[in-house]
Amino acid sequence: MFQKSIILLLTFFSLFLTEGFGQNADCDNMLILKDTIYHTKAISGYGTKKEFSDNALEDAKTFEKEANSIWYFIVAKEDAVLTFDIITESATDDWDFVFYEYSKGFCKNIVNNKLVALRSNLSRSAITGLSRRGKTSFVGAGVNANYSKPIRVKKGARYVLVVNNPKRSGGKHTLILHYPKKNNTKKAVVKTKVEKEVVAPVSLVTNFKMKIKDASTNEPVLAYATISGLKDGVVEVLEESMFKKELSKKNHKIIIDVSAKGYMLTSKGFKISKNRTSFLAEVALEKIEAGKRVNLKNIQFHGNRYDFLPKATSSLMALLSFMKENPNVVIEIEGHVNGPGKKNTKDYQELSYSRAFAVKEYLTKNGIVKDRIGFKGYGNSEMLYPNPKSPHQESANRRVEIKILSNEYNSGN
Repeated sequence: MFQKSIILLLTFFSLFLTEGFGQNADCDNMLILKDTIYHTKAISGYGTKKEFSDNALEDAKTFEKEANSIWYFIVAKEDAVLTFDIITESATDDWDFVFYEYSKGFCKNIVNNKLVALRSNLSRSAITGLSRRGKTSFVGAGVNANYSKPIRVKKGARYVLVVNNPKRSGGKHTLILHYPKKNNTKKAVVKTKVEKEVVAPVSLVTNFKMKIKDASTNEPVLAYATISGLKDGVVEVLEESMFKKELSKKNHKIIIDVSAKGYMLTSKGFKISKNRTSFLAEVALEKIEAGKRVNLKNIQFHGNRYDFLPKATSSLMALLSFMKENPNVVIEIEGHVNGPGKKNTKDYQELSYSRAFAVKEYLTKNGIVKDRIGFKGYGNSEMLYPNPKSPHQESANRRVEIKILSNEYNSGN
């Protein structure tokens, strides 16, 4: 009987340790990352040891104290400028991190407070990490920038990332590591470029008209529109239902993105032959409805990357206008990649997730409340062209789509 009780007690104690400390909450029990994306379970407590305690709140290079933590061990996969995202599952979470280079006697030196972090971010934020947009290496506690500067890493070098939630237990997050692939293409910068009016001789022009209307009533609708694909950049149309312009007489492939109050964001492509003397582009708008989607044709990306192609400018501008004109709309951004004939790997899922997140980041940096924006990555599971026959079709697979989740957002909730 006594022997059975001991066995039961040991079993209970073993289960307690597994449940209580299975989140890799101690330095000597780090989670060795094998992939570039990791979804945590609920994170509660600091394990068997509190490696951080009694530090000054003003110290931007370490936690004031360890509360609800997880320790990651990272081996750099490439020579790269490393960035990462720590993305919460709840807006009430506050994730902080400290990033170190690993060395001999690391855990002992951490406890004795002998190591200095390479990067940190202790801002009051649910989403954080390292980003090319980060301006400083260390961000202190309080309402501050939620991203710190990226860091250059060498392939095979070892690092430790400690993530801590000082506000509450039970939170979850997703960690995504980014190792940008080297190429000679400069990163595209989203800029607005308004076309200059050029009046050509009558015999050498196509008279272009754009008409925006209600799809049900055919009545004109005042709307914001961007027209891309013309010679001198993006043309913006402000609060108009009809737009006219003389185009040089050649073949044009244009995309018109339109947003208006109460209507679905709409993206439509047109081909204008050089033989045309006139061309009417009609864009019919449908009322906003939960569940509907729009494929913003110009929001596309460089291959294997999550930075925008230059032509994304027009669609991003229209999406931002749509969100501002319709402040009750809640959307989901859905990211996709081009991967014909291949499995939907974690790398594909991560890339599509990052592409959706890039669009969300553009919106939030331009004043849209983050609670109105969800995002998902589908990898290569929903390609427009499963067997692409041209570079155009491959590019079209690298896209995001916008799904309407609700038209009833209440900022008071």
